[in-house]
Amino acid sequence: MRVLVLAAAAALIAGSAQAAPATTVQDAARDAVARESVTPRVERVVYVCDRSELTRRAFAREHGEVKFVTAEEALNGSSDSWAAPRCVSEVEAAKLNAMLQR
Repeated sequence: MRVLVLAAAAALIAGSAQAAPATTVQDAARDAVARESVTPRVERVVYVCDRSELTRRAFAREHGEVKFVTAEEALNGSSDSWAAPRCVSEVEAAKLNAMLQR
């Protein structure tokens, strides 16, 4: 199984959020977007899993319940807690990688 860890990279953007006071409306809007993107997000761990019985049993033994999520759910999260890792299929993992590289 491969592991993907999704977390906000706040340190990379922090410099733009700490910039000098905004002088125009456009600068203020850009600063607001930068501050919003710096807000820390909860780290979510996603494993690329197949649907075989062996994988399901091993995942359940290590992490509890086996729950598959889509790429969108992995990025945006869902209403339930991400205390335990989730699984994605190979196709969803490819979508997730494409979404992360945009």
